[in-house]
Amino acid sequence: MKIAQISTNTLPVPPKDYGGTQREVHYLTEELVRRGHKVILFAKKGSTARSTQTFEYPSNDRNEQLAFIMKNLPSDVDFIHDHYGIVASSNPPIPTIRSSHSKGVAGVQIPVYVSKTILRKYGKNKGFYVHNGIRVEDYRFRKKKKGYLLFLGRIIKQKGVHLAVEVARKTGKELILAGPINDKKYFNSKIKPYLNNKIRYIGSVGGRKKMDLLSRASCVLFTSTWDEPFGLVLIEALASGTPVLGFRKGGAVPEVLNGMPQLLCSSTKDMIKKVQKPSKFPTARACRAYVQKHFSDRSMTDKFLKLYKKIIKEKRYKIVRNTKWTKRKTKTHRKGLR
Repeated sequence: MKIAQISTNTLPVPPKDYGGTQREVHYLTEELVRRGHKVILFAKKGSTARSTQTFEYPSNDRNEQLAFIMKNLPSDVDFIHDHYGIVASSNPPIPTIRSSHSKGVAGVQIPVYVSKTILRKYGKNKGFYVHNGIRVEDYRFRKKKKGYLLFLGRIIKQKGVHLAVEVARKTGKELILAGPINDKKYFNSKIKPYLNNKIRYIGSVGGRKKMDLLSRASCVLFTSTWDEPFGLVLIEALASGTPVLGFRKGGAVPEVLNGMPQLLCSSTKDMIKKVQKPSKFPTARACRAYVQKHFSDRSMTDKFLKLYKKIIKEKRYKIVRNTKWTKRKTKTHRKGLR
């Protein structure tokens, strides 16, 4: 198949540090190419994913980006996978899905969510879901761990970073906090006062440093208190052979950790108790095997290919007249005739 992957214009594919959506586009693109498919990638300047062909957006203007895609999209593309939204919302005359890496989306024919939880709760069961996947081989695996706890993610209230700090303080464990500060007021009032030689903030991390932190941690604390669409850190930790504790009320967290219920916590108090009893954690090999079976890039690609073919075969995508796409095409064509 010839497939167009439409990424955002916020971070390159793959991102250097933080960037879940772009990393998923990267894994999917390269696995599709590995299987012999042709992938046309539209992404931010600096993208290095091994696609068949990559087009980098010329500006930050969404209208200019859409015009750029329309101009450069090969006429024989079989399927469009839009992770951005600008193509799916314009209804091109080519089978198209809109992947939502957050919550509900409107104004598109076929939305695809990263978890069944979000499909049901925000998508009202209209569309499909495909779990995120990672290239497990990219993650360092270690059986022997150091004694520290790890929080990895954006420093915002919804991620419950203050709860990770509370767990560390009440267990006396070392805690490393890593990730971009997206809410300085929250960081200065709820996190900074508790930083010391045992609770440290080291900034945003990526690449080898991130892999090293994940693989050496005794446990990762996933303390999100909002409706987490998926929680990529969950499977990144497990792929490194590191147990990860998350809340039952953390959106899709129970869905992702469905096969490892001993890692789910009902409260911060419950999380503290589990940190104090590491002998009850699954083994490092069991953690990695779990991701390999359920959340690898191969598994994710299998599901997306199955979905692409299903939509084409069953004609799930409707060709609509007088759409934003066709109107722009007509306007562009008329300009070319002048």
